[in-house]
Amino acid sequence: MAKRKGQSTLPPKRHHGRWCMIVCDLDGTLIGPDHKISSQDRRAIQMARDAGLGVSICTGRSAHESLPVIESLGLCGPAVFVTGATISDVQTGRTLRRHSLPSRLVTDLIEFFGGFGHAVLLLVDEENSPGPRYVITSHGPVHAATTEWFLRNKLHCVVKENPDPRMLGHVVRLSIVADPPRSLQIAQMLRRRFDSRLTFLCLKAHLFDCHVIEVFHPRVNKWTGIQELCRMRRIDSNAVVTIGDDINDVAMLQNAALSFAMGNAIHTIQQCAKRVTRSQSDGGVAAAIDQVLAEL
Repeated sequence: MAKRKGQSTLPPKRHHGRWCMIVCDLDGTLIGPDHKISSQDRRAIQMARDAGLGVSICTGRSAHESLPVIESLGLCGPAVFVTGATISDVQTGRTLRRHSLPSRLVTDLIEFFGGFGHAVLLLVDEENSPGPRYVITSHGPVHAATTEWFLRNKLHCVVKENPDPRMLGHVVRLSIVADPPRSLQIAQMLRRRFDSRLTFLCLKAHLFDCHVIEVFHPRVNKWTGIQELCRMRRIDSNAVVTIGDDINDVAMLQNAALSFAMGNAIHTIQQCAKRVTRSQSDGGVAAAIDQVLAEL
């Protein structure tokens, strides 16, 4: 395959033992309610790098929302963002690979969600743009959880009654925020109506007691994103360790040869991982890395 414009690749890391790279989730895993990375987790990540292991990020956030959090780690090269829909450079935030939803499906989904009176949030990532941008439809009021997230991350959003047709083929994630029990009913109807045409998640936003329903290209999840990352970094995906805590981490916890669920993850998520580490507030990432280093 020819190298794409703007694509970044790295030579394989020299390492000892079975594991080549540790891939870590952000929210609830590496960062907690204070939105900061603890000093012990930062030290453990540096110890892993000193031992010759690669360290990367796999998160549901966009690169733009993630870079201020991870800049203190001193990482370089590509990482997985938007739950596997994009791979971006961690220093510049520039998208290197993207998986967009089919434009016809985006149109159908806007009509579907808008019919329930929900504002539809589109993450648009075009080929020649420096990064993704948010567009939200005016089918309903913007949920308080969305407003809070945008303010906290200093994000800009354009509100449109009908999105520009030219952007419909560049949507990497489409989402709504809804309160239970209506959110769960909408998720069930979404599954029945669209089935194999898409991948979707219904994530709990605990601070606001609501759900975020996120829709992606049918082949997108965190593990497929990690596999693509491994090809770019020239690493065997069987030599990757993953660490996560939530429903969008299930694919990478189940498929990695070694995976750790956080102690703060619910029991069903912990069952998907090979091991369970301590909670985020108790240095769970550092504890997991300690185990990996001890087994090199």
